[in-house]
Amino acid sequence: MRFSLILQKFFFNFLVCLLLVYTLPVSAQDSGASIPETQWYQPPIIENPEIKLLAEEGKGKLYQVGEHLLCVMEGTYKEMGIQQGKLLADKIEHIMKVGYFVKSLWNRGYTREYAYEQSKRMEKHIPAEYLEEIQGIYEGVQSAGKKDITYEEVLLGATVPEILHFPPNEPPSMPHSCSNFACWGKWTTDGRLIHGRNLDWTVDADAQDDAVLLLWRPKGKKPYMMLSWAGAIGSVSGMSATGLTIGEMTLPSPNATFDGMPLLVLMRRVLEQETLEQAVDVLEKGPQTSGWNFVVGDGKIPSARAFESDAKRVVVYTDSDPKESEETVHWSIPDAVRRTNHPIGKEGLLDLARHYGPKFNINVKTWEELKLILPLLKSQDSFQRYDWLGKQITKAEKSIDIRRAIDMLANGPVFGDDTLHSFVFDPKEQVAYVSVAGNNPPVTATRRPFTKVDLKQWFK
Repeated sequence: MRFSLILQKFFFNFLVCLLLVYTLPVSAQDSGASIPETQWYQPPIIENPEIKLLAEEGKGKLYQVGEHLLCVMEGTYKEMGIQQGKLLADKIEHIMKVGYFVKSLWNRGYTREYAYEQSKRMEKHIPAEYLEEIQGIYEGVQSAGKKDITYEEVLLGATVPEILHFPPNEPPSMPHSCSNFACWGKWTTDGRLIHGRNLDWTVDADAQDDAVLLLWRPKGKKPYMMLSWAGAIGSVSGMSATGLTIGEMTLPSPNATFDGMPLLVLMRRVLEQETLEQAVDVLEKGPQTSGWNFVVGDGKIPSARAFESDAKRVVVYTDSDPKESEETVHWSIPDAVRRTNHPIGKEGLLDLARHYGPKFNINVKTWEELKLILPLLKSQDSFQRYDWLGKQITKAEKSIDIRRAIDMLANGPVFGDDTLHSFVFDPKEQVAYVSVAGNNPPVTATRRPFTKVDLKQWFK
């Protein structure tokens, strides 16, 4: 009995002080979990946004699609980099010299020496073609007259997520909260795959001012699009002409490192694949950096996978996966996967307990010891988002369409006041429904309109 009480005390502290640095407390969320659906907030959907061609550079084109910028790049990786560098030169200068880089890095205590050093560590794991694109962006902004932008700043655009998951000039400890779900078959109105995602990060550092939809048409490969920012060579949300979709969430892990492939590059490589199996192979081979959960869908099958990964392991989950079970206080669903910000597998949970337990003078060595108090996880925000999404998906068969998917992202515990961007992807129709946070004053993405972006003309 005494051992059980000590272990319960440890795990409560362990969850609150360690696991929950990756999430927000439930009380900080909109308490929409208890609001009936008849009172749900329904974000407006802009079905037919005006499309304007703003500028051209070689085969690259910059469009205005409703309120969103869409930068379409085509050719070799170097050519695509030059096109972005020239077409988005003003935005790139702003994000690096005035906006997000300044407010999220330099004004918060990161030194340039430290940030550039970690970028260089990750650069060693970036495939050559993407390095050519980074060089192209640098040359593009230089030729556009932005002579004060350095190569190191452009490289930082590919590596900044990892650096921002570490406190200034220190090892990791500060991720945020995100939610992803993909469902198909028995849950969607016509069986097609629908993938929804909230990027919960911050709306107070002005990243939304330089948000851009980046669409690549690489020579010899199929096109793909990512919700991103000026100067980036990837992002954390995207969809391809081959029907693949991907979204990411931070995962607490003691195995984080800078010696791996940057997240933005890894996710972009997934979208360059043809099949779900090839996408799985990319994520399994890595090499990974920090802890990440992923949801990857394939509209052709349709199906999706969830991933729990860090620098030491990648665990792949299918729908109805027996690893996602009552033993770990979770529950799997047929024809659906969903993830938030905590580990579900035994290895991930035990790894955290073994690593952080000694800090509380508690040594948890076995799964049997840990699972005694694992139900405490159910009271925490990350689990409640996971659980709520599962209950919404399974509420009724053939009930999930675009409208309901968007509403799920904007309500219940999944809603947050710090959502930088939100999407619903419909890969069968090659359509993305996109919302980006507002500014002056900051407004979370799911309290703004979702714009329908029909990608067919660029996915040919």
